[in-house]
Amino acid sequence: LIRLSFFVLFPILPNMTIKTDRLSESIRILSTEEILSHSRDYENNHGIISVLEVIISSDKSYADIMVHGQGDDKELTQFLAPIAGKIHTRISRELWLRRTPRIRFRIAKNINEKADILSIINQLDRQYGLSK
Repeated sequence: LIRLSFFVLFPILPNMTIKTDRLSESIRILSTEEILSHSRDYENNHGIISVLEVIISSDKSYADIMVHGQGDDKELTQFLAPIAGKIHTRISRELWLRRTPRIRFRIAKNINEKADILSIINQLDRQYGLSK
């Protein structure tokens, strides 16, 4: 009879639960829509803005949205700062949380590990000849 521990089969990762994962994915979807709307309404010199991931603090009071753009990083966070309150309001209306996390935009430092959307588009363009 082999006895396996629950923690061997399902290791506990810090700050990662099913509810937190669902919350971060929901915030990622809502924030992507708001960022797209904001970049259409205002002059955007950052090219394609990618929302790579959302990191929720352990007490769920902050949501760090990791973004990447082709422009200057400091200007990107200043460009996105005005819509943090709008995203916060939309999250509180649509997700019905006990405590809605405050939104903070952060520049993704580990962009090499994540998929850069522009490189994927260029690769598909070369592969399928989309720009012809």
